[in-house]
Amino acid sequence: MTKFSKVAAIAAFLSAGVSAGALHAQTAEVLHWWTSGSEQAALAEVRKVFEASGGKWVDTPIAGGGNARAAAVNRMLGGDPAAVFQFSIGQQLRELADQGLLANVDKIANEEHWDDKLPPLIVKAAKYDGEYIAAPINIHGENWMFYNKAALEKAGVDVPKSWDDFVVAAQKLKDAGIIPIGLGGQPWQERIMFNSVLLGVAGREFYADLYSTLDDDLLDSDTMRKVFETFAALKPFVDEGSPGRNWNEATSMVIKGNAAFQFMGDWAKGEIIAAGIEPGTTVGCSFAPAIDTAYIMTVDAFAFSAMDGEEATPAQAKMAHVMLEPDVQIAFNKKKGSIPARLDVPADSFDSCAQTAIKTLQDKKTHLVSTGLFGVPSAVSGAIDDSISNFWNSTDMSPQEGQAKFHQAISNAK
Repeated sequence: MTKFSKVAAIAAFLSAGVSAGALHAQTAEVLHWWTSGSEQAALAEVRKVFEASGGKWVDTPIAGGGNARAAAVNRMLGGDPAAVFQFSIGQQLRELADQGLLANVDKIANEEHWDDKLPPLIVKAAKYDGEYIAAPINIHGENWMFYNKAALEKAGVDVPKSWDDFVVAAQKLKDAGIIPIGLGGQPWQERIMFNSVLLGVAGREFYADLYSTLDDDLLDSDTMRKVFETFAALKPFVDEGSPGRNWNEATSMVIKGNAAFQFMGDWAKGEIIAAGIEPGTTVGCSFAPAIDTAYIMTVDAFAFSAMDGEEATPAQAKMAHVMLEPDVQIAFNKKKGSIPARLDVPADSFDSCAQTAIKTLQDKKTHLVSTGLFGVPSAVSGAIDDSISNFWNSTDMSPQEGQAKFHQAISNAK
């Protein structure tokens, strides 16, 4: 079946029984923060099928995840909600459900057996009181390291396998006039790099235990001290233009060879693809140093405002169906740089980096989640980001002091 005929077949199925008089019921305003080139191209694949099925898509892009989430919440509280809105699944979304602001898409999820097709950790995160309140469209990995192969060759360094090796390689790159780390100096980006250090230094079990329990002994441990010492050792290897830089600008630095490495989720791969580069060729990908048996999953998902009671409207149900449709999962994720949320979607057409991710996730022991998916209260998540950023940007805070402030910030926010 051709790509066109697949889209036509999906559209025919979705539009069956929809009359012209029902068109208004098929209208959905979609609020999201996907404004980069690769993000827009990926979302267009969803919109194409939704509109081909008879739906009307009203696009509301808002730059910046924090800005978009705030806008979505404020509009719900103000009585003017967007029907469908991008949101991070986790505690903050459950807090909206607590207030009765969300519709569930459990009917379509049960009909299509989402429980059997999504990873268990994602099933748990996307539900509230046993019902789906969000449609997961993909799985991203946060613990990736992207690198410019020519830059490494110029400096005579190999892809580092440990953080000690990385520091040695970074110094050689710096001596060769290459920025070792392309970093967007924003708290969430700094936290992603910190978590890669945490996972590489402390290991999979420590990472999971730390964020699931916020245990005082773990926060005070010698292992955590080593994490902060290693993170601090990376400070000399970013450029002065880092503060405030957007993530996709840092990715562009690696693509062009101005920077050697970027620690970022695999949405960076979408920018690499948009630049006409096959991931794994001139721009390589591997897990961050000392990580080969863990995958920090984060999920792009869309939630549904309570427009007419607790159950989704026809347009919301249609959107949930479209997002989990196998052909949409493939088309969307190949452009987004992620992998399908559905475990049963064929993956043979994906790039080598995605193949590595899919192979890794076949072992459920590798499954970890980002901090927001552990059910950590939003105040604690914010405190984690702020304390990591404060330490990273301080010129005189010692690792010991950084560890103590990290512990204190979490304790104060609990």
